Amino acid sequence: MRGLLQLFAAYGAGMLFVLLEAVSLTLIIQYNQRQGEIATNSWGLLTAYVDRSSDWLADYWGLKNEVIKLQSKNIKLMEQLDNARYSSLNRPDSLGRDSSERLFAFTSANVISNSVLSTNNFLRLDRGSNYGIEPHMGVISSDGIVGIVRAATEHFSQVMSVLHSQSRINVSIRSTNYFGTLTWDGRDPLFMQLEAIPRHAKFVVGDTVQTNGYSQIFPSDIPVGIIRSVEEVAGNNFFNIQVELFNDLANVRYVYVVKNRMKKEHDELDRAAND
Repeated sequence: MRGLLQLFAAYGAGMLFVLLEAVSLTLIIQYNQRQGEIATNSWGLLTAYVDRSSDWLADYWGLKNEVIKLQSKNIKLMEQLDNARYSSLNRPDSLGRDSSERLFAFTSANVISNSVLSTNNFLRLDRGSNYGIEPHMGVISSDGIVGIVRAATEHFSQVMSVLHSQSRINVSIRSTNYFGTLTWDGRDPLFMQLEAIPRHAKFVVGDTVQTNGYSQIFPSDIPVGIIRSVEEVAGNNFFNIQVELFNDLANVRYVYVVKNRMKKEHDELDRAAND
Protein backbone atom coordinates (compact mmCIF):
# COMPACT_ATOMS: atom_id res chain seq x y z
CA MET A 1 0.00 0.00 0.00
CA ARG A 2 2.82 2.35 0.86
CA GLY A 3 4.44 1.78 -2.52
CA LEU A 4 1.14 2.50 -4.28
CA LEU A 5 0.75 5.77 -2.36
CA GLN A 6 4.30 6.74 -3.30
CA LEU A 7 3.52 6.00 -6.95
CA PHE A 8 0.46 8.25 -6.87
CA ALA A 9 2.44 10.96 -5.07
CA ALA A 10 5.13 10.89 -7.73
CA TYR A 11 3.00 10.49 -10.86
CA GLY A 12 -0.49 11.34 -9.71
CA ALA A 13 -0.59 14.72 -11.40
CA GLY A 14 0.39 13.31 -14.75
CA MET A 15 -2.00 10.39 -14.47
CA LEU A 16 -4.86 12.75 -13.52
CA PHE A 17 -4.04 14.96 -16.52
CA VAL A 18 -4.16 12.01 -18.91
CA LEU A 19 -7.44 10.82 -17.40
CA LEU A 20 -9.06 14.23 -17.74
CA GLU A 21 -7.83 14.53 -21.33
CA ALA A 22 -9.34 11.16 -22.18
CA VAL A 23 -12.67 12.14 -20.60
CA SER A 24 -12.65 15.44 -22.45
CA LEU A 25 -11.97 13.84 -25.79
CA THR A 26 -14.67 11.26 -25.21
CA LEU A 27 -17.24 13.95 -24.44
CA ILE A 28 -16.20 16.05 -27.45
CA ILE A 29 -16.47 13.08 -29.82
CA GLN A 30 -19.74 11.87 -28.30
CA TYR A 31 -21.62 15.20 -28.39
CA ASN A 32 -20.17 16.80 -31.57
CA GLN A 33 -21.00 15.19 -34.91
CA ARG A 34 -18.12 16.72 -36.88
CA GLN A 35 -15.49 15.74 -34.31
CA GLY A 36 -17.05 12.28 -34.10
CA GLU A 37 -16.70 11.78 -37.86
CA ILE A 38 -13.08 12.92 -37.75
CA ALA A 39 -12.34 10.54 -34.89
CA THR A 40 -14.05 7.64 -36.69
CA ASN A 41 -12.11 8.28 -39.91
CA SER A 42 -8.84 8.62 -38.02
CA TRP A 43 -9.46 5.38 -36.15
CA GLY A 44 -10.27 3.65 -39.41
CA LEU A 45 -7.03 4.86 -40.98
CA LEU A 46 -5.07 3.73 -37.95
CA THR A 47 -6.58 0.26 -37.91
CA ALA A 48 -6.08 -0.06 -41.69
CA TYR A 49 -2.41 0.86 -41.30
CA VAL A 50 -1.99 -1.66 -38.49
CA ASP A 51 -3.71 -4.34 -40.59
CA ARG A 52 -1.49 -3.61 -43.59
CA SER A 53 1.60 -3.67 -41.43
CA SER A 54 0.65 -6.99 -39.85
CA ASP A 55 -0.18 -8.44 -43.27
CA TRP A 56 3.18 -7.21 -44.62
CA LEU A 57 5.03 -8.80 -41.71
CA ALA A 58 3.15 -12.06 -42.20
CA ASP A 59 3.85 -11.99 -45.95
CA TYR A 60 7.50 -11.13 -45.34
CA TRP A 61 8.11 -14.01 -42.97
CA GLY A 62 6.09 -16.33 -45.15
CA LEU A 63 8.05 -15.26 -48.23
CA LYS A 64 11.34 -15.67 -46.38
CA ASN A 65 10.40 -19.23 -45.44
CA GLU A 66 9.40 -19.93 -49.04
CA VAL A 67 12.74 -18.58 -50.29
CA ILE A 68 14.60 -20.86 -47.88
CA LYS A 69 12.55 -23.85 -49.08
CA LEU A 70 13.17 -22.96 -52.74
CA GLN A 71 16.89 -22.54 -52.11
CA SER A 72 17.03 -26.00 -50.54
CA LYS A 73 15.18 -27.51 -53.50
CA ASN A 74 17.42 -25.71 -55.97
CA ILE A 75 20.53 -27.00 -54.21
CA LYS A 76 19.27 -30.59 -54.44
CA LEU A 77 18.43 -30.17 -58.13
CA MET A 78 21.79 -28.57 -58.96
CA GLU A 79 23.70 -31.27 -57.11
CA GLN A 80 21.74 -33.99 -58.88
CA LEU A 81 22.36 -32.34 -62.26
CA ASP A 82 26.09 -31.92 -61.74
CA ASN A 83 26.40 -35.40 -60.32
CA ALA A 84 24.65 -36.75 -63.41
CA ARG A 85 27.09 -34.87 -65.68
CA TYR A 86 30.09 -36.20 -63.78
CA SER A 87 28.69 -39.73 -63.61
CA SER A 88 28.25 -39.81 -67.38
CA LEU A 89 32.02 -39.43 -67.71
CA ASN A 90 32.77 -42.37 -65.41
CA ARG A 91 32.20 -46.07 -65.91
CA PRO A 92 31.88 -48.79 -63.29
CA ASP A 93 35.14 -50.45 -62.29
CA SER A 94 36.02 -54.12 -62.84
CA LEU A 95 33.91 -55.12 -59.84
CA GLY A 96 30.86 -53.36 -61.21
CA ARG A 97 31.01 -50.48 -58.75
CA ASP A 98 30.20 -46.93 -59.83
CA SER A 99 33.36 -44.91 -59.24
CA SER A 100 31.63 -41.56 -59.66
CA GLU A 101 30.75 -39.28 -56.79
CA ARG A 102 29.17 -35.90 -56.42
CA LEU A 103 31.52 -33.31 -57.89
CA PHE A 104 29.96 -30.06 -56.63
CA ALA A 105 28.21 -29.04 -53.43
CA PHE A 106 26.19 -25.84 -53.00
CA THR A 107 25.54 -23.56 -50.02
CA SER A 108 22.78 -20.95 -50.12
CA ALA A 109 23.56 -17.41 -48.97
CA ASN A 110 22.08 -13.93 -48.94
CA VAL A 111 23.79 -10.84 -50.34
CA ILE A 112 24.05 -8.23 -47.57
CA SER A 113 26.10 -5.63 -49.48
CA ASN A 114 26.88 -5.10 -53.14
CA SER A 115 28.37 -2.61 -55.58
CA VAL A 116 28.29 -2.20 -59.37
CA LEU A 117 29.50 1.41 -59.81
CA SER A 118 33.21 0.85 -59.18
CA THR A 119 35.83 -0.58 -61.52
CA ASN A 120 36.45 -3.26 -58.87
CA ASN A 121 33.17 -4.40 -57.36
CA PHE A 122 32.56 -6.73 -54.42
CA LEU A 123 29.66 -8.43 -52.68
CA ARG A 124 29.36 -9.56 -49.08
CA LEU A 125 27.45 -12.71 -48.07
CA ASP A 126 25.92 -13.73 -44.75
CA ARG A 127 27.74 -17.08 -44.80
CA GLY A 128 31.34 -17.76 -43.84
CA SER A 129 33.74 -20.47 -42.74
CA ASN A 130 31.11 -21.84 -40.34
CA TYR A 131 29.30 -23.03 -43.47
CA GLY A 132 32.43 -24.37 -45.13
CA ILE A 133 32.95 -21.36 -47.38
CA GLU A 134 36.56 -20.74 -48.40
CA PRO A 135 38.45 -18.46 -50.79
CA HIS A 136 38.41 -19.39 -54.50
CA MET A 137 34.90 -20.85 -54.39
CA GLY A 138 32.51 -19.79 -57.14
CA VAL A 139 29.27 -17.92 -56.49
CA ILE A 140 26.23 -18.24 -58.76
CA SER A 141 22.56 -17.30 -58.72
CA SER A 142 19.52 -18.70 -60.47
CA ASP A 143 20.29 -16.33 -63.39
CA GLY A 144 23.99 -17.01 -63.89
CA ILE A 145 27.43 -16.38 -62.42
CA VAL A 146 28.08 -13.80 -59.69
CA GLY A 147 31.73 -13.93 -58.66
CA ILE A 148 34.47 -15.71 -56.73
CA VAL A 149 35.03 -15.78 -52.97
CA ARG A 150 38.12 -13.77 -52.04
CA ALA A 151 38.02 -14.02 -48.22
CA ALA A 152 35.88 -15.60 -45.51
CA THR A 153 35.49 -14.97 -41.80
CA GLU A 154 33.51 -17.09 -39.38
CA HIS A 155 30.15 -15.60 -40.33
CA PHE A 156 30.70 -13.64 -43.56
CA SER A 157 32.48 -13.87 -46.90
CA GLN A 158 33.75 -11.31 -49.40
CA VAL A 159 33.11 -12.02 -53.07
CA MET A 160 34.93 -10.50 -56.02
CA SER A 161 32.14 -9.71 -58.48
CA VAL A 162 32.47 -10.67 -62.13
CA LEU A 163 32.25 -6.88 -62.56
CA HIS A 164 35.87 -6.50 -61.49
CA SER A 165 38.98 -5.55 -63.45
CA GLN A 166 40.71 -8.78 -62.36
CA SER A 167 37.80 -11.07 -63.19
CA ARG A 168 38.61 -13.81 -65.71
CA ILE A 169 35.87 -16.37 -66.34
CA ASN A 170 36.39 -19.38 -68.62
CA VAL A 171 33.40 -19.72 -70.94
CA SER A 172 32.37 -21.32 -74.22
CA ILE A 173 29.97 -20.50 -77.02
CA ARG A 174 27.28 -23.15 -76.68
CA SER A 175 26.64 -23.70 -80.41
CA THR A 176 30.29 -24.28 -81.36
CA ASN A 177 32.19 -25.02 -78.11
CA TYR A 178 34.83 -22.41 -78.93
CA PHE A 179 36.14 -21.22 -75.59
CA GLY A 180 37.53 -17.92 -74.38
CA THR A 181 37.75 -15.61 -71.39
CA LEU A 182 35.03 -13.30 -70.14
CA THR A 183 36.28 -9.95 -68.78
CA TRP A 184 34.76 -6.60 -67.82
CA ASP A 185 35.86 -3.21 -69.15
CA GLY A 186 34.40 -1.26 -66.20
CA ARG A 187 31.59 0.35 -68.19
CA ASP A 188 28.11 -1.15 -68.46
CA PRO A 189 27.31 -3.65 -65.63
CA LEU A 190 25.02 -5.57 -67.99
CA PHE A 191 27.75 -6.32 -70.55
CA MET A 192 31.06 -8.20 -70.45
CA GLN A 193 33.65 -8.83 -73.14
CA LEU A 194 34.48 -12.26 -74.56
CA GLU A 195 38.15 -12.53 -75.51
CA ALA A 196 40.33 -15.07 -77.36
CA ILE A 197 37.68 -16.29 -79.83
CA PRO A 198 39.61 -16.75 -83.13
CA ARG A 199 38.36 -15.09 -86.29
CA HIS A 200 37.86 -18.44 -88.02
CA ALA A 201 35.28 -19.49 -85.37
CA LYS A 202 31.72 -19.89 -86.65
CA PHE A 203 28.90 -18.44 -84.52
CA VAL A 204 26.19 -15.80 -84.77
CA VAL A 205 24.89 -12.89 -82.75
CA GLY A 206 22.33 -14.29 -80.32
CA ASP A 207 24.32 -17.42 -79.45
CA THR A 208 24.45 -18.33 -75.76
CA VAL A 209 27.67 -18.12 -73.77
CA GLN A 210 28.07 -20.56 -70.87
CA THR A 211 30.68 -21.77 -68.39
CA ASN A 212 32.88 -24.61 -69.60
CA GLY A 213 34.19 -25.94 -66.28
CA TYR A 214 37.85 -25.51 -67.22
CA SER A 215 38.64 -23.41 -64.14
CA GLN A 216 37.19 -25.98 -61.68
CA ILE A 217 35.48 -23.05 -59.92
CA PHE A 218 32.13 -23.06 -61.70
CA PRO A 219 30.21 -26.11 -62.92
CA SER A 220 30.03 -26.39 -66.68
CA ASP A 221 27.04 -25.38 -68.80
CA ILE A 222 25.81 -22.52 -66.58
CA PRO A 223 24.24 -19.95 -68.98
CA VAL A 224 26.09 -16.64 -68.66
CA GLY A 225 24.71 -14.39 -71.38
CA ILE A 226 24.00 -13.79 -75.06
CA ILE A 227 26.34 -12.48 -77.75
CA ARG A 228 25.03 -9.04 -78.73
CA SER A 229 27.74 -7.71 -81.04
CA VAL A 230 30.83 -8.94 -82.88
CA GLU A 231 33.58 -6.71 -84.24
CA GLU A 232 36.53 -7.57 -86.46
CA VAL A 233 39.63 -5.44 -85.86
CA ALA A 234 42.22 -5.12 -88.60
CA GLY A 235 45.46 -6.87 -87.68
CA ASN A 236 43.85 -8.78 -84.82
CA ASN A 237 43.34 -12.55 -85.03
CA PHE A 238 40.50 -12.50 -82.49
CA PHE A 239 37.00 -11.04 -82.41
CA ASN A 240 35.84 -8.25 -80.12
CA ILE A 241 32.63 -9.70 -78.68
CA GLN A 242 30.09 -8.04 -76.40
CA VAL A 243 28.07 -10.40 -74.17
CA GLU A 244 24.88 -9.27 -72.45
CA LEU A 245 24.65 -10.99 -69.06
CA PHE A 246 21.58 -12.93 -67.98
CA ASN A 247 22.35 -11.95 -64.40
CA ASP A 248 21.68 -8.33 -63.40
CA LEU A 249 24.27 -7.88 -60.66
CA ALA A 250 22.57 -4.67 -59.52
CA ASN A 251 19.65 -6.55 -57.95
CA VAL A 252 21.05 -9.98 -57.07
CA ARG A 253 20.00 -11.03 -53.57
CA TYR A 254 19.99 -14.81 -53.20
CA VAL A 255 23.06 -16.79 -54.30
CA TYR A 256 24.73 -20.20 -54.06
CA VAL A 257 28.37 -20.78 -53.16
CA VAL A 258 29.91 -23.63 -55.17
CA LYS A 259 32.37 -26.09 -53.64
CA ASN A 260 34.35 -28.35 -55.96
CA ARG A 261 34.93 -31.55 -54.00
CA MET A 262 37.79 -32.52 -56.32
CA LYS A 263 39.61 -29.19 -56.20
CA LYS A 264 42.35 -30.52 -53.93
CA GLU A 265 43.31 -33.13 -56.52
CA HIS A 266 43.36 -30.53 -59.29
CA ASP A 267 45.57 -28.25 -57.15
CA GLU A 268 47.99 -31.13 -56.55
CA LEU A 269 48.27 -31.72 -60.30
CA ASP A 270 48.85 -27.99 -60.90
CA ARG A 271 51.63 -27.93 -58.31
CA ALA A 272 53.21 -31.04 -59.82
CA ALA A 273 53.12 -29.45 -63.27
CA ASN A 274 54.76 -26.27 -61.96
CA ASP A 275 57.48 -28.27 -60.23
